Amino acid sequence: MMSSFSENAGQPESGDPSVAPKPERVLAGFPWVSAIVLYTLSWGWSLLRPNTIYWDDWNGYFNKPAGDAFKTVTKMGRAPWAGFVEFLLLNVGTWAVTVATFTVFFIISLLLFGILRGLTVLKTAQIKTVILLFLLLPVMQARVAISVFDYTSSYFLFYLGWFVLVRYKSIKSFAVACILLFLSFKTHSFLFFVLLPFLHFCWLNKLRILDFKKLTGTHLQVVMVASLPVFYVVVRSAFWPPIESWQDYQQPTVAGFLTGLWPVLIGVVGLSVIGLRKLKKRHIPIGLLLVVVGFSITTLALFPYFAGELYVGYAGRPAIITVFEFRADWRSRHQLLMPLGLALGVVGLNEVLKRRGKNIVISSVLVISVALNMFWGSQYFLMSHKQEQLVELFKMMTKNEIKIASVEDRTLRFNGRESTFRGYELDGFMTLAGISTDRPGCEAMPSGSALILKSDSSYLKALATRDLDLYFEVKPCSEVLAQND
Repeated sequence: MMSSFSENAGQPESGDPSVAPKPERVLAGFPWVSAIVLYTLSWGWSLLRPNTIYWDDWNGYFNKPAGDAFKTVTKMGRAPWAGFVEFLLLNVGTWAVTVATFTVFFIISLLLFGILRGLTVLKTAQIKTVILLFLLLPVMQARVAISVFDYTSSYFLFYLGWFVLVRYKSIKSFAVACILLFLSFKTHSFLFFVLLPFLHFCWLNKLRILDFKKLTGTHLQVVMVASLPVFYVVVRSAFWPPIESWQDYQQPTVAGFLTGLWPVLIGVVGLSVIGLRKLKKRHIPIGLLLVVVGFSITTLALFPYFAGELYVGYAGRPAIITVFEFRADWRSRHQLLMPLGLALGVVGLNEVLKRRGKNIVISSVLVISVALNMFWGSQYFLMSHKQEQLVELFKMMTKNEIKIASVEDRTLRFNGRESTFRGYELDGFMTLAGISTDRPGCEAMPSGSALILKSDSSYLKALATRDLDLYFEVKPCSEVLAQND
């Protein structure tokens, strides 16, 4: 990847290095039509029901005073500014967070386009393809939840900081870039991913950096960028450490570190081979370069999630497989940093397998990506309706004077990425229905009943009618206990 950067890629396009390039020049050639149309098809489902809350939102925002989520953030050891933006947006309405999420991810693609334009190894057509893939790859569907918006804002801060760092040359712009990158660390995986803008900046300034005869401001800037994650960790330990019950959350383990390390080492070996070929002045196929770089960036993106055992193996499947499972529940939030590496890898693989100028790999990946995004997006759309219809069902249970001992959901086909309802979600539904939220189980309430949520409607019929045909199968606890015995 280092060999792909031009000597003056970070220079503004005007003669004065302190003057920023004009926005229209930075975005010249951006695939506006295809990006907007395909992006809206993929991710616009959330805009159809923008006031819906999902998953942890029921625990953090439902029936809670404004700003209560900040207390949880503090307990977890998240940065003091984490959650601030969604707090402001929530004062406008839940829909404001939904619209902001949809908008911010698209804006990030504009920033990435500006970053990639400094790479001489990529042709304009390839950059456009990377941008489309970056926007459309079916990852991080968990973005629909309000509680995940903090990751989204970190994502924006990071790419904005990277863009400013490599596109502008003034002291003020450097300071702004460092501040933006530092603020993005409120999502801790960026402490690792900051390696990318750091290496990019070093390559753009390599001639000054390798001149060891005299120390310059550039050397100081390199040290400052390198020290940002270290400074964040030190400041966090001193001023906002997690409380005892949260200390193990996101804490790296030996097993997790080793799981994430071996893919990184494979990427390092690949980059070393590329570097050796460059030193020997041997031809490096663009396809091979992009595959290796894309793979390496993807492993870096996943490393903190493996290290903290946020992705683990289960049911005989290794952790690396669970990353890509269709039934991801809400784990897709850990795929936040994957799009860039995957996009570069797909473009590289397309170059390797291209025959007679046909982009079969890219076309296939784009079609599959949009199809999966539309399917999973429609699941969240149905899940929004399901929550409302489930509240009405609970109200019916009250009229029938049924004592609820437990609730089981067998209609996961209507849930986004087949996620399961947590206890606090069911508490929220039952609170809206005006009934007791206690569900002690049949052993503790033998006189109660177990409710099993079912539906005779297919996914397509439910999508067409928005009527999920939900009903509860009611089993007396005495029957359930007899079966268990």
